[in-house]
Amino acid sequence: MVSADLERAFDELESLYRALEAEIRERECRACGRCCRFDQAGHRLFATRLEALYLVARCGAPPRPSTAGRCGYQVEDHCTAREGRVLGCRVYFCARAGGAASQTGERYLKAAKRIAQRHRIPVDYRDIGAHLADLCEGKAAQTRCRE
Repeated sequence: MVSADLERAFDELESLYRALEAEIRERECRACGRCCRFDQAGHRLFATRLEALYLVARCGAPPRPSTAGRCGYQVEDHCTAREGRVLGCRVYFCARAGGAASQTGERYLKAAKRIAQRHRIPVDYRDIGAHLADLCEGKAAQTRCRE
């Protein structure tokens, strides 16, 4: 069960995600799965602890462990956590020059960090695989992970 304060933080994060989606609507994702293959896309996915908690609360544990080369939520080149995905996923556009929308992403990341701080959640910005390993300890998909 997610605490009431954490749910309030999630509500704020969802509002932030909606604002981001409205701002970048023209950069629609084609769901090709390229961004989830970190080694091929040439990037790593980082997230705050709040985002990782939200992802796990909304989508459960990843079907398989995340590695340096691939997201654990990617199954057959499709994201199984689309609704709960973190900011780094939401601002990455493989079809656009430069891939990530860095200025937009930085602005929204700062806002996400402020939400975490307001709710006394450690920002803990790091690799999403490390967050998931800490939160889920290798549990199978759709199982409860720790707050």
